[in-house]
Amino acid sequence: MTDQEKKVNTTISDWLGDIVALESHVEEAMDHQLKLEAPSDSLNQAIKHFHDSVRASKRRAIAYQEQYGSTTGNLIIKAGSELLGKAAGIIDKMRNDSVSKALRDDYTAYNHVAIAYTMLHTTAMALEDHATQQFAEEGLRTYASMVQELNHVIPEAVLLDLKHNDEVPVLDPTIVDRCRATIDSVWKSTQA
Repeated sequence: MTDQEKKVNTTISDWLGDIVALESHVEEAMDHQLKLEAPSDSLNQAIKHFHDSVRASKRRAIAYQEQYGSTTGNLIIKAGSELLGKAAGIIDKMRNDSVSKALRDDYTAYNHVAIAYTMLHTTAMALEDHATQQFAEEGLRTYASMVQELNHVIPEAVLLDLKHNDEVPVLDPTIVDRCRATIDSVWKSTQA
């Protein structure tokens, strides 16, 4: 292997390690969310679907990382990611948030992983690593899809949280579909 090939391999390996670490921590948080008692079957199914999607993506990332010949990533980034993951896990165990707040946190996490896949894709394209480029595109597609799905789940989760809060009167309980339409419209209107 030439020096240039070693540098490319090391760079891609670092990114793959970051992806695996991020997805592992997201899955850990999702494991805790499976214990939440959502106020509807559709929300319970959504949480399970998101959990299973994250787990499948993480497994795909681990398999690709092993196939690539890499089992490590950037140790500093990995250590920082582990620390953040542990802190999130501790917070998750200590607080008893609503389903809508848990899903809000998922939205943030999924966007974090999506941008990591975007960065890996860009790196792979710049380094002409077509297999990794394709791998990263698939990962990005997975998380972009989950973000869009969350956009549709959140209105129901928030409305149900409001309905279960005796201190806040819900004046219009029929807003879920209109919220979804507005969200879709806003995202479509802001596309570059």
